[in-house]
Amino acid sequence: MWRHFLNTIDPSQLSSTKSASSKLVVLDILGENIVQVAAKGLAEAWEEIVWQGMQVQVSSLSDPPLWLVCSILWEPYELNFHYELYMLDCAIVPEHWTTSEAWTQQTLLHSIFPGSMEVALPYVNNFCELLSAWPGAPSHLQSSAKMDGQDNTCQFYLQTAFDFLG
Repeated sequence: MWRHFLNTIDPSQLSSTKSASSKLVVLDILGENIVQVAAKGLAEAWEEIVWQGMQVQVSSLSDPPLWLVCSILWEPYELNFHYELYMLDCAIVPEHWTTSEAWTQQTLLHSIFPGSMEVALPYVNNFCELLSAWPGAPSHLQSSAKMDGQDNTCQFYLQTAFDFLG
């Protein structure tokens, strides 16, 4: 979808080709403003943008600060982990996703990822509970986690992910 807007697009000059109709669909979804920004260029569109509640000068994006680069790169890594865990759980214990338990399993999966990081332990416990249903799960996953660094939860998760994903 985004590739249609990487170059300036004048909606009034779109023909009736398949590519043009695809651009019109995307234009309808994203709205006319995205085309105006593409035509002007980001630097002329805004002086300042907001990323995760922090204001960033558009002029600084030619040499962005390290914190911004790290923050932006972290986002796809985190999203990938969410989807990878979901996919693994669906593959490893599909019966949890095809029965009336699906809502419970989905709730458990979402409870692993906090909106903010006030206290990590409850989320670690939810992660352990999800993994405890996987074949070969260590027995300690049946009880609440203790942050003593002595368990092999991460090792179990990584080995299982490797076994299923290669």
